[in-house]
Amino acid sequence: MPVLIALASAFAGGLIYWLVRLDGHVVVHAMFSAAARERRMRRSLDTQARAAVRSVTEPRDGALALMIRLGSADGVLLPAAERVVDHAGREIFGYGAKLTEHRAYADYVARNTPSFALLFREMAPLLEQKLAAAEREQLVGLLEEVAEAAGGITQARREMIDEVRARLLPTRRGA
Repeated sequence: MPVLIALASAFAGGLIYWLVRLDGHVVVHAMFSAAARERRMRRSLDTQARAAVRSVTEPRDGALALMIRLGSADGVLLPAAERVVDHAGREIFGYGAKLTEHRAYADYVARNTPSFALLFREMAPLLEQKLAAAEREQLVGLLEEVAEAAGGITQARREMIDEVRARLLPTRRGA
């Protein structure tokens, strides 16, 4: 037992000596501050990724952003999909002459959100609260039109549309 006490006190004394005299506290501080800096950076990137989509308050703008994100390749809306998006914005959403403003805003939101999945997950509560069942069905139909116009419904686009359909158009039990 006295040997264990001697070893423990020697270890504690060595640790205190290292912390105080050999600047061990600087090493410990640097280690913890690097981890904290990493956490802050990750949190900042996550907040930045969600900032654009959280600024959307109008479900039509959100739907337009979803359509733009689905019809884009490498961040650029494909021309055929652009015609479908413009038609939907003008005729279905009723933007008329203000289409350019709303389209630019929706394009900003779509470009500044890292993925369709994140865009939709952040947008879903707004769409669920403010859209009627018929409007939700219409949105899924518009997404399918955009996907077809953007070169066809690929597996990735099908999964995106299925995610929207599953969340916005839940199947009824017993039906």
